[in-house]
Amino acid sequence: MDSEPGETDFPPSMGDVVCPFCAMACDDLAVMRDRGGRLRVTDNGCARARSLFALPALPAHCFIKGRAVPLDEALDAAAALLRNAASPAIGGLAADTEGISAALALAERLGAVVDHAASDSLFHGLRALQVSGAMTATFGELRNRADLFVLFGAEFDRHAPRLFDRIVRPPTALFREAAAVRGFLVGPGDGPAPEGFERLTADLTQAPAIAAALSQLVAGERPRGDRVGGIAMEDLVRVAAALREARFGVVGWIAATLDPAAGDVAVEAFNRLVVTANASTRCAGLALGGKGNALGANYVCAWQYGVPLRSRLGAGPPEHDPLRYRLKSLLAGGEVDALLWLSALNGAEVPDTRKPMIVLARPGQPLPRDPEVLIPVAVPGLDHAGSIHRGDGVAALPLRRLRSNTSGLPTAAAVLGALLDRLAGSPLPAPLRETAHV
Repeated sequence: MDSEPGETDFPPSMGDVVCPFCAMACDDLAVMRDRGGRLRVTDNGCARARSLFALPALPAHCFIKGRAVPLDEALDAAAALLRNAASPAIGGLAADTEGISAALALAERLGAVVDHAASDSLFHGLRALQVSGAMTATFGELRNRADLFVLFGAEFDRHAPRLFDRIVRPPTALFREAAAVRGFLVGPGDGPAPEGFERLTADLTQAPAIAAALSQLVAGERPRGDRVGGIAMEDLVRVAAALREARFGVVGWIAATLDPAAGDVAVEAFNRLVVTANASTRCAGLALGGKGNALGANYVCAWQYGVPLRSRLGAGPPEHDPLRYRLKSLLAGGEVDALLWLSALNGAEVPDTRKPMIVLARPGQPLPRDPEVLIPVAVPGLDHAGSIHRGDGVAALPLRRLRSNTSGLPTAAAVLGALLDRLAGSPLPAPLRETAHV
């Protein structure tokens, strides 16, 4: 077994570091490490990256109902809770690829439901894809070619902090001038728009109607009425004309800021707008958001089990039902009797539920209450290597270990593997016993 690296095994300055803290997965960060092992982003990081990379690697205790215990005791208590559960679920899933894979293997053993903390936004896009299809592009293609952005949503700096630095107006681009880029921000807000952009204040619950009206205008038809979703028809005419005239247009959206009840309808309307614009020019859709490696979690579930998230694993063939197995609904309806929550990255706030809960979280993760079992885990991309999936869906990016894990925290995959080992000799849950006798 390789020995644990010491502080001198890590260079004091590192470049081209991948940030695991949002779906943009920026891979150009410069990071310094001081003599105490603390990390500092010195170039190209957003405020979130600077804050989370600087988290100290402090020792953290395991807890059982607020009482500090050794790791083995916490693992035994967690295994006992899961062993006795009739309707377990594994959620959060904010981790690197290996951690997610281990969580799904444990779910298969338990016959548990699996869902990601950010799956509401994820499934807006998946349901729309099933209905309308989608025409998308990579971050690199948009960075180097796009000259018009029509962006629906709010709080772009929170959901995609470096969108403008990395994609819309990068320092260099291969096939267009940054100064030539223009665009529109469609959604709530009255602050100043970025250079070259115009803000169109709108009610995002009306995003499907706005996108549908733009599709008509791009196709040469005139919708009825003087306003749609709070936007004057003459302003929509200008947006449609810009989409027709662009060499490479982009229709982007932040799913987390759309109407939760009709986000899939909105994304379907955006997809249809992109298809309509492609009849006369080049246009691509851009889904933004997906915190906590949500897309990566969905990919891992799909390639290992043949189904997306919001599925029940282990009770016979994997069973996928995006409505029945939405974890938030199951918790609200009291249909889960044991929850394991994985939050090794940001983006998976622990739910405020009274159901018995096992939490695997990075140190400092806010908790609404003391869970039955709390096991701190190492942070991917800081304390250990791994990989995450970028938000455009085409790249799995490697995470590097940047510091010595002086806190001794285990990886999420190691903790989940230890739980699986403890449950290996346990009787199968009742639904699995029934399947085994068939």
